[in-house]
Amino acid sequence: MFFLINKQKYEYNNEYINNNNEFKISLIEFCFNKGYKIPHYCYHKELSIAGNCRMCLIELKNSPKPIVSCALSTKTSLINSEIFTNSPLVKKSRENVLEFLLLNHPLDCPICDQGGECDLQDQALFFGFGKKRFYNYKKTVTNKNLGAIVKTVMTRCICCTRCVRFACEIAGVKNLGVLGRGVKSEIGNYIKKVFLSELSGNIIDLCPVGALTSKPYPFIVRNWEIKQINTIDFTDGFGLNIQVFIKNNLIIKILPGFNKFEKTNFWISDKTRFSFDGMFYFQNKLTKKSFSNLFWNNLFEELTYIIYCKDFLIRHYLKVKYLFIIFSNNTSIEVLSLLLLISNKYYFLKLKKFENSNVNNDLESNFILNSLNKKTDFSLSNICLFLLTNPRYEGSYLNLKLRKRFLKGNFKFFLIGSLINLTYPVNYLGSCINAFKNIVEGNHIICQDFKNSPFPILICGAEIFKRKDSVNFIEFLENLKLYSNFFKKNWDGINILNNTLNDVGSQVLSGFNIINEKDLKNSFGIYLLNINFINGNLKKIIELKLLNFFEIEKNINYIFLEQNNKINYNLFNKIKQIYTLFNYKNLPNKTFFESNGTFINTEGIYKKTIKIVTSLQNLKEDWQIIRKFSGCISKIIFLHNKKINKKLHYNSRNLYDFKNYINFHYYSTNSLNNFTFNSNIKLNSFNLSIKKFKLTSKKIQNTKLKFWIEDFYLGGKDHYSQFSPIMIECSEIFRLETTNFF
Repeated sequence: MFFLINKQKYEYNNEYINNNNEFKISLIEFCFNKGYKIPHYCYHKELSIAGNCRMCLIELKNSPKPIVSCALSTKTSLINSEIFTNSPLVKKSRENVLEFLLLNHPLDCPICDQGGECDLQDQALFFGFGKKRFYNYKKTVTNKNLGAIVKTVMTRCICCTRCVRFACEIAGVKNLGVLGRGVKSEIGNYIKKVFLSELSGNIIDLCPVGALTSKPYPFIVRNWEIKQINTIDFTDGFGLNIQVFIKNNLIIKILPGFNKFEKTNFWISDKTRFSFDGMFYFQNKLTKKSFSNLFWNNLFEELTYIIYCKDFLIRHYLKVKYLFIIFSNNTSIEVLSLLLLISNKYYFLKLKKFENSNVNNDLESNFILNSLNKKTDFSLSNICLFLLTNPRYEGSYLNLKLRKRFLKGNFKFFLIGSLINLTYPVNYLGSCINAFKNIVEGNHIICQDFKNSPFPILICGAEIFKRKDSVNFIEFLENLKLYSNFFKKNWDGINILNNTLNDVGSQVLSGFNIINEKDLKNSFGIYLLNINFINGNLKKIIELKLLNFFEIEKNINYIFLEQNNKINYNLFNKIKQIYTLFNYKNLPNKTFFESNGTFINTEGIYKKTIKIVTSLQNLKEDWQIIRKFSGCISKIIFLHNKKINKKLHYNSRNLYDFKNYINFHYYSTNSLNNFTFNSNIKLNSFNLSIKKFKLTSKKIQNTKLKFWIEDFYLGGKDHYSQFSPIMIECSEIFRLETTNFF
């Protein structure tokens, strides 16, 4: 017998019972009979709607009054006692409590955004009393300004204090509280400031009544009119499960999904919840010409002629020029695999990464979060070191995990980087890399704490691998594994926090090189694939060219292809200044929620997204455009091709060894025999403690470790937040509240 609380149906005594109050009461009765502690989820939503006014009342034998079941210890007071969950006293008590809750609550359900998913409506249906005994004026409360996300109608508030407890215990922002006493008590701000937190949108889901609703989308839809589809988040490297609600092929709202590992729902950030409106902003701004099949055929036919002419001219110039395909780390695994195939087939196609990342991708543990994958979930550790990272903005899910561990006690945090507020106390060690150098050498004062800790944790931001001395920094991490407790038999405490959804996936596939100014000189064109021009190395290269740092041949007619769902006019104008004569083509593709794809998040977990809305125009997915592009150029016999055009050869011997290696790892020893295992294979385990040569001295730069993301709402590396009107408004409020200038 087990319970699946977050599902729509539950299994109780081998029978499926619907999600209603009878099941909740039966579960409470079962716990009392067995002597178990009442689970918190039995009264979290349905039976406990107010902080001081409980609906989970029961009757205890020989007790003069009803008892609150969720605040009762079964081992101390219920031994050899009987309980009644459906007696006349219990029913009458619940009616009185519900009447007290509805005392000052307005009867505006037809115009309330919470209608259809309001807990108070469900309670009134099950336990409501048909008559009323209150004929005085209801209490009115002025609305509060909680920011650009949360809309308040405080006359509906029943003072359950869920939002206050969430702000204090989960978000770590203590600016909400209960003001006044008795009948004059109300929820509000202690000072006249907005509820400034990256998790503020979660109080909309927590509010059991319509006091806190969504401000961007009032009076739009009812709960029974929309369709729910499960997908993943696109804003950070975790790819959390979310629920997307759709009506008439439009996304109405996004709610957190279910965490199957912890059997709870996620807390999602405001960017995850509201930035989807920037995804479809540019689709309305595109040119009004219809993207029909004739348009796509003419476009690829024109590209085929251009590439053929380039190949013919290269043959006469006796110079090798390339078409560089530059992709971002938000590109799916299917698209990257297709790009790898066609780049190996044609000589003039070179695949380059948009941003620099000098990560050693020999082992998967070198570029993922290792400690978060353990079932211990930081519970065994008591110390953590942050290195050039802000988990509050780069990964709110990780920051919530760390705050939860801190609240349990006996946990220390140390920070090397910019001084930031992580909603829990942090010991600041400076912003210079020399502090980390002293820790690796064992000369720092906190080295004793890391040595005594059985399971220390190091969380490093992926931005540090873009430094020029990042190769030496990797040597520092390897030395930590050798001479400290960060690396053990069943523990790897060195974690890399990636910022994009498929950063780990690109490292798993191949070690892609970054685009540089030398590539720009040796190219006859650039193919940009989902590039966000705000952050990246290409922006720096273009600025260097505009400053005449290097020269480009002006006799070649360059081509410039941009595969994106928006036209970047700023980038277009800068490219036009670099290349005097060039052919510009925009290949409009579908957005994240309009396409399918597979990604590997920063924990090393595969995430799959599906198509949930249909594009209003005849746009194509990334893999469809690349496949069509590959099909068009396959019809050309290139004159200057140094590679095989038609076939890709595989070494069957290597494939056989690889299968044996997989079989050796994932099958038991009894399954291995003379037919499934080749005895000539030498499998050497990775022993990090063996060093054949003496370690050489490493040089590092004394530059400070700066905070790379300053604005949570418009920062980051996703493609859509910077175009969201809601995120822009939140960013304006954020800058007014946090700046030191007036």
